[in-house]
Amino acid sequence: MDIWVALSQYATVETERMILRPFSFVDSDDFFEISSNRENLPFIFPYQASQEESDFLLVHYFMKNPLGIWAIEDKSSGRMIGAIRFEHLNVSDRTAEIGYFLHRDFWGRGIMTECLKTVTFLAFHSFYLKKLSIIVHKENLASQRVAKKAGYVFKRCFKGSDRYNRKMRDYVEYGLK
Repeated sequence: MDIWVALSQYATVETERMILRPFSFVDSDDFFEISSNRENLPFIFPYQASQEESDFLLVHYFMKNPLGIWAIEDKSSGRMIGAIRFEHLNVSDRTAEIGYFLHRDFWGRGIMTECLKTVTFLAFHSFYLKKLSIIVHKENLASQRVAKKAGYVFKRCFKGSDRYNRKMRDYVEYGLK
């Protein structure tokens, strides 16, 4: 099956506590609450100082090409509280990197591990990917714990240029085949 058809069939997925679904402009306020807090996204992207900047980011990075990108919605409150997505999806090699973030108020509850396990299962069993990786800043210990709890194994440490400020940073890669 074509990976894009498979991704479209799983545009919405439920986990025990969350709904993984496409982003919508209805998420604008929830997204701004996350993206405007400097402490919430120190390793993801620069904080957005205005609603206009946040809306631009929401539309261009999460809504414009929606397949393989899921908003994380808390079932109990209906709030959009984070995202999980395939980055650098290579259809011919059947590989992808997974990126994610979560609203600070929901950290430490196992939510991202639950979402990562779900997307990982789908990646191998429904999208027929062969290799997944997670690359995090070396000092982002919380994301490293999430990767390990979801079964990913340490692959390497390396230096690289941060995609936003172009400064050299230390990174850690986890992988799963």
